[in-house]
Amino acid sequence: MSSITKRVISQVVLVLLAIVLLAVLFFTGIFIGYVFLGKGQSSDAFNPDTWNHILDFLK
Repeated sequence: MSSITKRVISQVVLVLLAIVLLAVLFFTGIFIGYVFLGKGQSSDAFNPDTWNHILDFLK
């Protein structure tokens, strides 16, 4: 492979890694915020009914 191809592949891998890291941090933040700061139950942190209630509250 040429050096340009290697550079493009490495850049794509870095972008995908950053997206995965951001997703993990986002869901970790949701969990910490809901369970530890909001004193909710850990089983309800990702329950769709919980988030529908929160979004209805914000409307």
